[in-house]
Amino acid sequence: MMKKLLATALLSTAVTAFAGEYWHVDRGGVSMKYLSMQVSARSAAMSGAGVADVARVAEASRNPLAASAVSEAELGLNQLVFNENSADNFVSAYYGLPFEIKKYPLALTMSVDFLGYDNIEGRDEYGNETYEYGAYAWSVQAGLGSRGKVFNWAAAARFASQTIDDESAIALLADVGGSFRVNKYFAFAATLTNLGYMGDYDGEDEVAPLAVQAGVTGILPVADKWNLHLSADAYRRADTDAQWLFGGEVNYMDVLSFRAGYAIRPDTEDGISCGLGLNFGMIVFDYGYSPRPAFGGGDHHITVGLKF
Repeated sequence: MMKKLLATALLSTAVTAFAGEYWHVDRGGVSMKYLSMQVSARSAAMSGAGVADVARVAEASRNPLAASAVSEAELGLNQLVFNENSADNFVSAYYGLPFEIKKYPLALTMSVDFLGYDNIEGRDEYGNETYEYGAYAWSVQAGLGSRGKVFNWAAAARFASQTIDDESAIALLADVGGSFRVNKYFAFAATLTNLGYMGDYDGEDEVAPLAVQAGVTGILPVADKWNLHLSADAYRRADTDAQWLFGGEVNYMDVLSFRAGYAIRPDTEDGISCGLGLNFGMIVFDYGYSPRPAFGGGDHHITVGLKF
């Protein structure tokens, strides 16, 4: 019965999100887009695919189901090094803590994100240069989720703020997700993120970057102590067409991982991503590269975590 209820809930979430009129926001019509961009190096290396294959709590700020991957306490940082033609700085700190209530395994997740732009060239309505200004955004999030072997659920609440020059807006948002591991070889999951209230800029209404993602993952043993993870996801944000994300990871005993991905984004840019991961016991390191052809380069994602 639980399996049927979960499958129905995940399917209903995906269908509603993809077909609902609420999702037909004009292209570019959402604000605080940084709340939907990839943060963790692992996820970025696989082009955002793998919602059903969470491996690190580092993904918590974009995937509430990251709680299901918390087997021991972990504290770490995600650093995004942008192409020189993009933002100046983005950093995300995360924390995960496993615990039990009456032998029911749960996990607490927390994250703080900061995005900053400096020295933006200002111009008046006639195109004349005026003055330089800055822009920054930040968010703080707390989540709770289960750590079951078959079925997992998760929910998170987020407060976000964005300031451009002297105008600011805030948002109160929520993420939810559910996953089901059919067996040791196959799993599927769905998440709904950035659902909630968003303020306005100078009296103009703003729309949060509400998004749905649903995907499947297959895990195959390919050699002694090696596993191959293959994921295929569908993603839709309120102001975009459907996107199709594909990612893979070759993993050796959870010590060494090689990753790659490909994203089909009809309204933006397709691109191949790649990366790797290393686990040194207490210390974990991930690197990911995501292309940005329109900017003549790409972004570098670095994740460093400490387990204790």
